[in-house]
Amino acid sequence: MIKRLVGFVLLCLLVGLFLDSLGISARGMLDNTWNTVLSVVRLGENAVDWALPYTLLGAVVVVPVAALGFALKRFRRR
Repeated sequence: MIKRLVGFVLLCLLVGLFLDSLGISARGMLDNTWNTVLSVVRLGENAVDWALPYTLLGAVVVVPVAALGFALKRFRRR
């Protein structure tokens, strides 16, 4: 029971630190929930905007290599 309580408190601490690092405060969540939701959506959009070019750049290399590996594996089976 004590172990679970300590784990729960530590989880609350970690989530609180994470939300603070995103610029989300408890007062902001209580005062204006809608802006908080929009803020989280904007953060997600920014993450996608940041990651997409790198993902596509990596795909230029990974997809042909994976396709070649798949083709070679299929060819060896026959």
